[in-house]
Amino acid sequence: MPDFDFLNQLVGLTAVATVALLTVPTLVHSWKTSRHFRGGYIQFGGDEGTYEDRDGIATEDSIRAYTDTRPRVTAWLCTIIGLGASIAARISLLKGAHDTNVINELVAWTEPACWVFLCLQCAVLPSKHQHRGKFPLTIFGLLSSLLVGVSVALRHGYEALTSLHGPERDTTATALGGLYLLQFVSAMTATCGFAAFPRRPDVYDNARLVDQQHTLSLLSRFTFTWNRGIFNITEERQMKVQDIPNLDFATRSRNLQAKFLGRHAKGPLWKQLIKAHAGELALQWTLTLFIALLALFPQVVLYNFLSRIERSQQRKSSDPTVFIWVFGLLLSQVLQVGVNNWLKWITASRLEIPVNALLQSLVFSKALKQYETAPPGQDADKSSNPASQDGPNDTVRETSREQNGSAKGKKPKTRQSVINHMKLDSGRVTIFCSYNNNFPMAIFKLILAGGFAVSLMGWMPVVCGLAAGSLMVPISSMLSRRYTKLHFGLMKFRDGKAHLLTEALQGMRQIRYSALEQHWETKILASRNEELRQYWKVALWQCLVVFCVNLGPLLLASVTFSIYVWQNGTHIRASIIFTSLGLFDQLDEAVSLLPLLQMYLLEAWTSAVRLEKYFNQSDKEPVAEPADAIAFDNATVAWPRIQDTDKSEGDGEQERREFHSMLRDATLDFPIGKLSVITGKTGSGKSLLLAALLGEVKILAGSVRMPRLPEFDDNPKYIPKPEWIIPQLTAFVSQTPWIEGGTVKENILFGLPFVEDRYRKVIEACALEKDIELLVDSDETEVGPKGVTLSGGQRWRVALARALYSRAGILVLDDVLSAVDAHVGRLIVDRALTGELARGRTRILATHHAELVMPYASYLVCLRSGEVESAELLPQIGAKAVMVEEAEQDTSSGPPAKSAADTRDGPSAPVTSNKATKDEERRESGHVKWRVYKAYFKASGGVIAWLVGISILLVTHALTVARAWSLKELSQQAASETAHFASQTARIINSLAYTDGFVSHKASGSEHGVFFWLTAYVVIEFVMLLVQVTRVLTIFFIGLRASTELFQRMTRAILRAPLRWIDTVPAGRILNRFTTDTFAVDRRLSSQTFSFLRNLIFLVVIISSSLSVSVYVIFFGVFLFVLYMRVAREYIRAAREVKRINSVSHSPIYDQFSSVLSGLSTIRAFDRTRFYMNRMYGLIDNSSKASWMLELSSRWMAFRMGVLGALFVSVVANAVAFSRVDAALAGFSLAFALRYTSALTSLLQSMTSVELGFNACERVLEYAEIETEPDGGKDAPAAWPTEGRIEVGNLTVRYAADLPPVLKSLNFNVGAGERIGIIGRTGAGKSTLAAVFFRLLEPVEGFVRIDDVDISTLKLSQLRSRLAIIPQDPFLFSGTLRSNLDIEGTMDDCELLESLKRVHLIETVEDFEPPVVPFYTDDATASTSASAVLPIMDSETATQASTEAERGPQLAQDSSNIFTNLSTPVSTGGANLSQGQRQLVCLARALLKRPKIVVLDEATSAVDRGTDSNIQESLRKEFAANGCTVLVIAHRLSTVADFDQLLVLEKGRVAEMGTPRELLLAGLTRAAADAQRVARNNNANEDSPERDGHESTLQSETGAEVDGTGAFWELVQKSAERDKLLEMILGEEKDMLMEAISGKDEKRKGTSQVA
Repeated sequence: MPDFDFLNQLVGLTAVATVALLTVPTLVHSWKTSRHFRGGYIQFGGDEGTYEDRDGIATEDSIRAYTDTRPRVTAWLCTIIGLGASIAARISLLKGAHDTNVINELVAWTEPACWVFLCLQCAVLPSKHQHRGKFPLTIFGLLSSLLVGVSVALRHGYEALTSLHGPERDTTATALGGLYLLQFVSAMTATCGFAAFPRRPDVYDNARLVDQQHTLSLLSRFTFTWNRGIFNITEERQMKVQDIPNLDFATRSRNLQAKFLGRHAKGPLWKQLIKAHAGELALQWTLTLFIALLALFPQVVLYNFLSRIERSQQRKSSDPTVFIWVFGLLLSQVLQVGVNNWLKWITASRLEIPVNALLQSLVFSKALKQYETAPPGQDADKSSNPASQDGPNDTVRETSREQNGSAKGKKPKTRQSVINHMKLDSGRVTIFCSYNNNFPMAIFKLILAGGFAVSLMGWMPVVCGLAAGSLMVPISSMLSRRYTKLHFGLMKFRDGKAHLLTEALQGMRQIRYSALEQHWETKILASRNEELRQYWKVALWQCLVVFCVNLGPLLLASVTFSIYVWQNGTHIRASIIFTSLGLFDQLDEAVSLLPLLQMYLLEAWTSAVRLEKYFNQSDKEPVAEPADAIAFDNATVAWPRIQDTDKSEGDGEQERREFHSMLRDATLDFPIGKLSVITGKTGSGKSLLLAALLGEVKILAGSVRMPRLPEFDDNPKYIPKPEWIIPQLTAFVSQTPWIEGGTVKENILFGLPFVEDRYRKVIEACALEKDIELLVDSDETEVGPKGVTLSGGQRWRVALARALYSRAGILVLDDVLSAVDAHVGRLIVDRALTGELARGRTRILATHHAELVMPYASYLVCLRSGEVESAELLPQIGAKAVMVEEAEQDTSSGPPAKSAADTRDGPSAPVTSNKATKDEERRESGHVKWRVYKAYFKASGGVIAWLVGISILLVTHALTVARAWSLKELSQQAASETAHFASQTARIINSLAYTDGFVSHKASGSEHGVFFWLTAYVVIEFVMLLVQVTRVLTIFFIGLRASTELFQRMTRAILRAPLRWIDTVPAGRILNRFTTDTFAVDRRLSSQTFSFLRNLIFLVVIISSSLSVSVYVIFFGVFLFVLYMRVAREYIRAAREVKRINSVSHSPIYDQFSSVLSGLSTIRAFDRTRFYMNRMYGLIDNSSKASWMLELSSRWMAFRMGVLGALFVSVVANAVAFSRVDAALAGFSLAFALRYTSALTSLLQSMTSVELGFNACERVLEYAEIETEPDGGKDAPAAWPTEGRIEVGNLTVRYAADLPPVLKSLNFNVGAGERIGIIGRTGAGKSTLAAVFFRLLEPVEGFVRIDDVDISTLKLSQLRSRLAIIPQDPFLFSGTLRSNLDIEGTMDDCELLESLKRVHLIETVEDFEPPVVPFYTDDATASTSASAVLPIMDSETATQASTEAERGPQLAQDSSNIFTNLSTPVSTGGANLSQGQRQLVCLARALLKRPKIVVLDEATSAVDRGTDSNIQESLRKEFAANGCTVLVIAHRLSTVADFDQLLVLEKGRVAEMGTPRELLLAGLTRAAADAQRVARNNNANEDSPERDGHESTLQSETGAEVDGTGAFWELVQKSAERDKLLEMILGEEKDMLMEAISGKDEKRKGTSQVA
């Protein structure tokens, strides 16, 4: 046969030419390498001792461990054997050959020539450690050996099989066939040998192993076996995130972002993403095309296989080519498995994971560049604000308020929605990467499967079927548009729910104090119910879309089969029927992919639009101009608004900003290296002025000048002492100090090296020594999220310590003295603000405690109503400050600073390890516990719901079998009947006209005809569609019912969890349960569980149908099942651990993001944005590598399951071939057997998905079952408390069972209507006592009785609702001023405005309150100079003046006062109000409640003194009129100096209690007695009873007798208001008593001198 000979020659010549070309690079590399050696040098990377590439660096151990001996020997051995076999075959042919054609002779030697080239490639292959050059050459060897094997198979395969299995066997032919077979095996083995060469030694990045995908061989990559280390670890112990190898260079988030931004692409975000990943998308779509081709190949094999069976039945003899098609079936299945898994791996590793990491890093990077202050409530400006100056009527404002409150579309502008960009939007775009190739898959399958169907059935049936199916396209399109709108609404509801949850977690302390748990539970569940209602709408429309979309394939198959049967009648063949059934399944699958693609496309499109809008927002504009000074030049600045991120300010924007805080026309010049003080009333603009220095404002006019920051290393390992301070760098202590999760030490160091001497001085300067000693782990104690384990004063001092320790030359401090008592405040002023650590640094301090710092200040700025009232230098005072600093420098003592060598190894390892062990999120180990399944089963509706679901599954699979059986019967009946289908149909239609005839026709037929089975097929298809829709709805119902129940339980538990638990668990971790895990329970868990049951039932159906061919299949099935269980066991064990790591790896990202957003101004002030960006890169990479390993484990499993499935299909096909069953039954069994691979893989994947999915349920249940506050107890009496009497007996309290008590045996009584001041040093237990009254802490022993009712016996909600508290750190909820004052909406506006007047947020007359400058009796110069600058106003005079003004009849018409409008928007936490304003709003809310007992915990600490005096006067009137008992915790002693009684706490005990006069006189008397006792001793220096700042007045720490007399007098002595306090308490007797004490002192001094 000349044609065959020509092809044989062509294949041989092509093979030898290609192998020769592939040998050239090997020879070239060998020549270059030898030339370099001769020249005396080698190529970089050839050194056997080193290896480095962009992924990492190889260690000595990994280089020694690297070996390629086995693959090298295998390649050599197989090549030599192949060469010998080819020469032997050629010699054996020469014996009987008589052909003298030269060309034929040359072609005959092509195979030995190919083997010679292969031997040459093996010979010149580079040595072991020449990694860069060797690995590409092994690929050439792989291709060459593969080409040789294919050439041998094509040229001699048929000949070899014939010679080995032919009926007449010739010895020479058999030997020749054996040699050809040996060549083929040698070539394939050599291919595996070349593929087994490892690419490089293991490389490490930051001492961590890099993923070995690009390290090990191609064979390992193709079979997904490079992750064996993970399986080994899970066999030994619980896996940690550190056990997962690091990502390679191309997948690290830092490099992804740099590459993406380096493109400088323009246009929509989705276009930029497509362009950036065009290569990966092209590869994905190319592999999709190959899969579409490979998916068609089994149908081609099935058709030819069944055709051979049909012919063999006609000839009564077997056809040996059937077994060739069996082998082809096996090969096609294996190829399909391999390519399909590689498509999924490419999609995950080069699209999903990188795109998700890229988007998350871009979102975080964008957040670091935006304005921090953009309260969501300020969106109300757009509608209500333009008319605010003209005084719009209340109706308009109310309407605007309601519209803004209900406008869900504005929710995405909250901080939570920024986190949603990182969490949800990036995830939705990522998911689309997995499904985008469904579109080309559908097109390819439609073309290929449709074309093959036409070739089988003719064009008319297929075209008619396609036309019928296309009728559903416009209907589906219309329904999809409606579905799109509903889905947009669903996403908005999810954002609204996330915002509510975030706010509830942030304001949990306020919720507890006000007993608002039920209110917020109702509010959250209402939002959740809105989401679920929308979800049901989406689900119903999705089912409708699925029904219409799947109705198209149903019409396609039904119409095609009907016309085909009509046309062919008895010529219907089983091979065509069952092959067409597989083709229709592919067409069905192609079309069914489209709705899923549409859904994910919609979600991705929506998220891409949201992300694009976010990325397009303008960054924070630079405010300051570079200069050598810190100055304002006629500058007008304002807090930024959300609108500022969308557009630039126009000329008319200033008027619209009057509604907000502004600082107008400021001209200031702060002296460099000096202390500057900013004072002013609450809300005057002090924080705004400091923010302007930091660049956190919008500048409207003028200019701000600041020194330019030079380049410096932001993560140094060692800093020389002279270079420590960078004069241009700023440090910031905010009004609400920002503390991040970690240890106290980490917060102070803030990433700088640890220098012991500097650290010790900072601790001393901030008076933190005693606090650190009392902490459990000293300065290694975890402070928790936002520093919740520290008191308010401790948080402030830690933040101050961070600023002092920093390298900043400019310290910007916002009211650091408000949260500490007077004694600690003075220590901070003396040591921190003016001591050695502050020398030479520019300090700008905004404070209400100007009297403490004025003697040291060089510059004073007074603000009033957003304007600079005065700004003057204080030369004499500044000079004194310098002298004080020099004196401190001379007298400072302490150990000398360590040398550089002693301190250079700064950051200590225990800090990091401690944090890792304490702050790591808890995760389960081992199998998901049965109680989790049981809880979900119970929550989803119990037995009935699941029985209904399982019944639907059984019906579905019964219909699947019935459909295939109907086609089998159809083909058998068609073969047995002789009449044409058209004539049969005519006879049946004719008989329909006569009922009797029709009945007799039916009764006479013992077997159903073609018409019946065709009709049955169509009916079954339609019923299957209806059952499918019912199944989807049932799954929705069961899933949503379970998630609703679990969400309610978790919400209730979280809102009632102990406050200490809320404080110690990061909010991001809780939010992860409410968002990601709840979403999984909502949408995935029920569908995954039913998928598992469906796949299990289907696998049983497949095996049962296979048994219909041969019962011997069961034996091989058992063998495969054993292998299957082994693979499944290994996979599930590893995947379970990796999935749990993957689940907890997301929380640190969101925790870090939330923390950074809350402290953005502090981070930017310290210039630490790069540090936090690098930290985020690490967290994102940890999450990515967990996802990477989870996907890799899935591919490992799926590849092996696919190979096992292919083996099962080939066994069934062989059983069919050997058993000689008819083609119809063979088609029936193979139609199911071909789906065994996918069914087996789907079963294991769904089994794993169920267990991994139940991790989400497990995590939800973990928080739903946490210990909650007790909800039992008895109801309080109706009007309780009626009097307000408090009795405390033997009260002992501790924070935890393993911690020491913080309150110890407290005993005191409070009378009805009394005003009690609770005072003491920082950490004495004042706020703890307030928490006990509200039972936020339960006493270990003792009791608290209110009106003779033990509060421990009452229901918590009733107790807390009857009391009122204004906490130290007030929290306001987002909404309006009205909604914060009147939560239940039951009060009139007049009452609300009146309460604001009482707390002086609305002034009746414009008060003037200059800063109070103290009168220092010990320094006349300071007093004189201070008086020269500003007049001194006595506090009582100020109070009297303001009181008289308050009686005035008219309100001040100040359009800039936002509190005159109750519709004023309030952002989350009250972020758009100052600390003092938030405190006053909370105070106004308490006044409206009219309780009998009120606790004020530093409620006016952030308020200026004048306003504080006015407020106290108002409160006296209000609470006295209502007979309220008032407990006031205060550091400012003047606040409580005129109270009925004072309770002095020290170290958790009652030091003394009584009226201020009694306590003061007792202290004076004791001081005099102590002085006399000392005078009698000659040991005054050693035994003096004078106590220093750290000693206690308590004489016995543990004994029963405690004498704390004089504790109040000590506090008065150390207060900056000493003289004022004495006059307020003693009145006219002050001078007489003080002279008496002074006289005794002089007498004591004289006695001492005589002695």
